[in-house]
Amino acid sequence: MKFKNKKGFTLVEIMAATAIMTIIVLIVLSITSQVLNTWNRASGQLQTYFEANNLASVIQEDLESMKIKKDGRAWLEVRYPENVGLMTGTEYLDSLPMRPPEIMFYAPTLLRPRYTREHMSDAISDNPSGIVSIPGSICAIKYQVSLKSPFMLAAASNAENETQYDAFYGFYRAVIDPKSTATEGMGMMLQGYSSSMDSEDFLYALSTNLWEKTCTVIDESGEYQPGANLKTWALAPENMLVMNVVDFRITFGVMYPNEEAEGDPEAEPYKLAYIPPGVGFTVGPRILFHDQGKYAYEYSDGGGTTPVDPRLLENGFLSFAEISMTIISEKGAKEMKALMKNSTLSQEKFKELILEYGNTITRRIQFLAEPM
Repeated sequence: MKFKNKKGFTLVEIMAATAIMTIIVLIVLSITSQVLNTWNRASGQLQTYFEANNLASVIQEDLESMKIKKDGRAWLEVRYPENVGLMTGTEYLDSLPMRPPEIMFYAPTLLRPRYTREHMSDAISDNPSGIVSIPGSICAIKYQVSLKSPFMLAAASNAENETQYDAFYGFYRAVIDPKSTATEGMGMMLQGYSSSMDSEDFLYALSTNLWEKTCTVIDESGEYQPGANLKTWALAPENMLVMNVVDFRITFGVMYPNEEAEGDPEAEPYKLAYIPPGVGFTVGPRILFHDQGKYAYEYSDGGGTTPVDPRLLENGFLSFAEISMTIISEKGAKEMKALMKNSTLSQEKFKELILEYGNTITRRIQFLAEPM
């Protein structure tokens, strides 16, 4: 009986098949990697858009309810005190990322402390049908973008905050409850006032006479904490709204009397000027600028802009505000943190990562009436 020899695969055929299989696997892995990258980028953009939109809604509700009265007090202060990390630009036309403002004002915001632990325990024992809320409605509010750890208490200086473990950009919103605002906050704001509203006392009434002082606040456990340092408390973990905010700008529109309208019934009684990002000012009985070298502007008939004498705006009133904020995705934040940790994050790379991973939202907020 004869057996037939069965031919197997030659070494060349095995190597060729292996090579083809390797190419197919690499192509599949490449396609899968591209799909995953696209998915991660899209999901990151959706997440940052969601967070930016929610933050814009909070800011809109706050500013729409903002109180401004011409009673001798300062009711709004927009200040640009220091750089925040690589946000160093001082002019809205700078190529560098703008330094973000600190915005301080008073408003009966809906998102505020309403009850303390003491109120709730008293209500349960004495009045089971209801809980006694904190009296009053007007709160002192401060917005601030800071570079610090979201899990650690703020340090005495920005330089110390920036060296904290896992420090990164975040948006902080500090709210003093209505009772403490009425009994302490507004009183401190008036301390040291000069008879001249052009003085430093008035121009920086909110930042210096209030938010750099001490006041009673309600902590995250719902208990009153007297003598809290407002400068560091404003950056406490419980006051952080959103992480990864890498740009925050605000432009204000001001309606001011049109001097050319006198004696002309057909002329518009008011003109519109813009206070751009980077220009600090205080609103009370008048609108006063912090730096007389930086002015508002208005659009000319030819489409360009011309500066407006700040003295013309003193008797004007705020008409609207336009906010713009950029939030970077988690992937972009990780890359940025790694470069920051190694001290290799340059201005150019900072902007490059923002363009690649950032999502920007803008919103206009209308102020409904001229202050009384």
